[in-house]
Amino acid sequence: MTSSIVSVVGAGHVGSAVANALVLRRACDRVVLFDRSAERAEGEAWDIADAVPLLAEMDITPSADYADLAGSEAVVITVGATPAPGQSRLDLLGSNAGIIASVMGELDRVCPEAVVILVSNPVDVLTRIAIEASTRPAHLILGSGTVLDGARLRQRLGELLRVEKDDVHIYVIGEHGDSSFPVWSSATVGAVRLEDCPLPGSTSLLQLKDELTTAIRRRGREIHERKGYTSYGVASAAARIVRAVVRDERRIFMVSVRPAEEYGVGDVALSLPSVIGRAGVERQLLLRLSDEEQQLLDHSARVLDEAYRSLSGSGTKA
Repeated sequence: MTSSIVSVVGAGHVGSAVANALVLRRACDRVVLFDRSAERAEGEAWDIADAVPLLAEMDITPSADYADLAGSEAVVITVGATPAPGQSRLDLLGSNAGIIASVMGELDRVCPEAVVILVSNPVDVLTRIAIEASTRPAHLILGSGTVLDGARLRQRLGELLRVEKDDVHIYVIGEHGDSSFPVWSSATVGAVRLEDCPLPGSTSLLQLKDELTTAIRRRGREIHERKGYTSYGVASAAARIVRAVVRDERRIFMVSVRPAEEYGVGDVALSLPSVIGRAGVERQLLLRLSDEEQQLLDHSARVLDEAYRSLSGSGTKA
């Protein structure tokens, strides 16, 4: 039997957390942790490898050579600048666009059939850049998108309603950032519409929606303000997507993809429900949106498209 190989590009805070999450989840048989600093890759890989005797047998390989990524079923990209205090994810675009285009060129050379999962921010615009810079089919490239945002929302809503989070069905779509939004119109708790569920205390449904929408948008920023970066949550989200690819689960995730024409938002990349398996984005599922939600999706697409087009004056090829 062939071994499943997953590579992580970048051994910084996020990349090392992704590699560790892959080991903890036993998402594959071998993890290649790549960094342009061989010592950094070795230090992180060896530290993670020390946990293997306490878990299931896996191979953790450090590397500073892209050739070692050959044979990967999936590659997670985490390289790039992180926000300084006061910066948004979109503020990182000028720094990270060229890096991602360069990485995609290397990946096309050594593992052209791998599914590429972008985690670097701003993930939506960088996913679009990766698709345009790569020679591989677009369905093999996706961003981690709002997978983590949705998990945060389901957790919070489940706590408020005192039900198991897995019984809360609600999706966060659009930008992984300030213009993301929950699709409240299709939210259910079990088989019951959210609007028919009893709410805690004197909380109104409108108040609950406003508070939770704000909370999920601020969560990453609040973590960053306290520790300087985020890593564990997004690493778990990336590892969960990887497992769906390696095991061909055909599981539905809100990942950053080129939207189907039916959404009418143009040639951007943003989070929408997609079936993820060994072929990457197997297909998209169409969400029925309210008029207000369609306007929010249109706005999110415009924000991302404007950020992408801002690169044209910077000398960076998008």
